[in-house]
Parts: sequence; C-alpha cells; structure tokens
Amino acid sequence: MKHPLAPQEPLISFGSAPAQIALPRTFRLSVWNLHKCAHADWKKDFSDLCAQTDLFLVQEMRLSPAVLQTAVQSSLHWHAAISFLYPKGKHPTGVACGARAPAQDIRFNAQSREPLLRLPKMTLRAVYPIGQTKLLALNLHGINFTGLEAFKQQLAAAAALCENWQGPLIAAGDFNAWSQKRQNEMRRAVQTLGLQEVIFRPDARTRYLGKPVDFIFTRGLETLSSAVAPVHSSDHRPLGAVLRLP
Repeated sequence: MKHPLAPQEPLISFGSAPAQIALPRTFRLSVWNLHKCAHADWKKDFSDLCAQTDLFLVQEMRLSPAVLQTAVQSSLHWHAAISFLYPKGKHPTGVACGARAPAQDIRFNAQSREPLLRLPKMTLRAVYPIGQTKLLALNLHGINFTGLEAFKQQLAAAAALCENWQGPLIAAGDFNAWSQKRQNEMRRAVQTLGLQEVIFRPDARTRYLGKPVDFIFTRGLETLSSAVAPVHSSDHRPLGAVLRLP
C-alpha cells in the first residue's frame, strides 16, 4: 500500500533556465539544511546565499508556494528528489540541487527509511559540465533515528551512485553523523571514493551531541576557501566553499 504522504513523482525540476552553459572552473558551493523553512528570516538568508552561489545543495527543502517562488526568482535552476508531502498543505519536501548550469544524468536513491513513518531519506545525484569535463554532485540527507547498520547501508547506496565515476566529485549535506561510530563509518565511505574533507576554521558548524553533522567532501577539486555562514534562520548553519577545477 502506498504511503499517504508519498509523492506522485520523486524527481521534479523548477526555476529559470540555466544562466550558463557550464559551471565556472572556480565556483562557489553552498550546502544548507533549511529545516523546512520553518524559521523567521529564511527568505532573506536563502535569497542572499543563492545570489552568491553557483551550486547549492539543500536538504529539508519544503516547496511551499513562498519557497517555490523564492527559488524560482533566485536565477538558479533546481532539481529536487521529493521524500514526502509535508502534512500541512501537502507541499513536496526533500533534497534539491540548484545551479547556474544545466544538470545532466539526474538520479536518486530512496532505499533508506526512517522508522515509524517509513518515509525515505533521499540522496540526489546531479552531473554538471565544468571546463572541459563534468562534475558529479551528491546531495545526501543522512538517515537519523536508526541504528548503525541502516546508516552504513545508506552510505553504501550513496557510494553506488558514484560507482565508476572518474571525474571531479562533491559529496555534501547533512549526514546526521552525530556519534563517533557514525562519523567513523562516514569517513570510511568517503575514503573509498577518494574524497577529501573540506575543513572549516573557525569551525562554527551546527553540532548535535557535540558532533558536527554537515560536511563537504571533494575529489579532483582545490579548496580555495571555506566558511560557515553566521545564519540562524534554520537549525543548521550553511556551509560555503570556493572550489577550483585545476
């Protein structure tokens, strides 16, 4: 039986046509869990980040009319993997990638499900042209209220979306890696893909049980700068990095 909050179509796209044919070789990445835009001032903060971002990976994006309108006006083109319909208003909610360049080869994985409501945690893959090559961006929202084995299975499924990818790669999002065991499994998974962690100094990332939960990992890219935005319109602070294709 289909879940009453399941979307009709998991993959959707919206927004203006991409402004560029490819991402610039030096580009700005933003990563943010919007917490369903439930906090005050989300619109200004989200709009400000969109204006300075070439590639935006968002988790918990609830596409209410106000959010959808703001995203469409951002000049980024968006692809989203919808996890569920928010009970109030039945608004599509999930992870999304916004970019100034056209996305190709959009895929998602929804195997991991939170207990009780059995709603999936989405991982979204999008490929973007950059320079003379292509960049794979993996946007992950980690499964939360489960044991370690379910978390490991989600990481393995996310890694499978990158299988045989030889080019530059970003894996980022809210990993919900709030324990040392979860962090160990996360680091094992990214190491198998040859990814390097983007470091933040000072490290003002949101923490749960003393552990940061939001991460950016890259391969085949140089990190020129990184910062945590002093934003409080979500229960997560946005991550930003300026990356360069060598």
